[in-house]
Amino acid sequence: MQSSENSISDDIDLQPYDDGADIWDQVAFTARTIPNGLKKYWKQRFALFSKFSEGIWMNEQSWYSVTPEIIAKNIADHIYNNCRPSVVLDAFCGAGGNTIQLALLVDRVIAIEKDPVTIRCAKHNAEVYGVADKIEFIEGDFFEYAPYMEADVVFLSPPWGGPHYLFQDVFDLHAMEPYDLTTIMSASRPISPHIAVYLPRNSNIEQVREPVEKDEDQDDDDSTVLISYLHVRGKCKAICAYYGALAVPSSMEYALLPPASADT
Repeated sequence: MQSSENSISDDIDLQPYDDGADIWDQVAFTARTIPNGLKKYWKQRFALFSKFSEGIWMNEQSWYSVTPEIIAKNIADHIYNNCRPSVVLDAFCGAGGNTIQLALLVDRVIAIEKDPVTIRCAKHNAEVYGVADKIEFIEGDFFEYAPYMEADVVFLSPPWGGPHYLFQDVFDLHAMEPYDLTTIMSASRPISPHIAVYLPRNSNIEQVREPVEKDEDQDDDDSTVLISYLHVRGKCKAICAYYGALAVPSSMEYALLPPASADT
């Protein structure tokens, strides 16, 4: 039997839906119209969204920044199984890959995205997956809304500064653009101590622990960090750092970073 990817024409003509006619050329590409620099991502489109052929929207940046669906599902499962949260805040929701998988499990997701075209993609994609009614979309800057947010868990998939991280042996999380790890964690911890951060696979692991080490109010027992190595077809694509009650391993593809005081 042919796979769903091979049975669908690359040049299938999709029709605009809702009020998307004004941004259609920015979010609905085909094999003919996708920019040359994104063609390798086009080949992976069903790994990004299994319902791609049902009318998924992604603007150019979303093609290389959206979380592959199998990874987004893994993260959502881990969050749900460890915390059973009612409300999850997705602080940088992008085109909605993680937001959708979280909404399939929890009662409510608050999804923040400051780019107006990107958040319209996320809303549209949530409709495609049938979970839009469980998501509160906020167009704006996470750092402006953070002091007023309430959630059981905070999920962070911050911008990495583009695909340039691929050319570094070790990715410096202090140099992550436009926000470094310490900045986003400082804004997130007052909302909830239970945080998941999606990061490049070559991230400096020692820097992942720094946000909890620098927190004077943090109990030593709560400063363990869990690193999940996220694979697609046998290749590590990214990591997810889990803090608080999320720092509990559920498979062999994890590494515990114990409190620094426990290192010998």
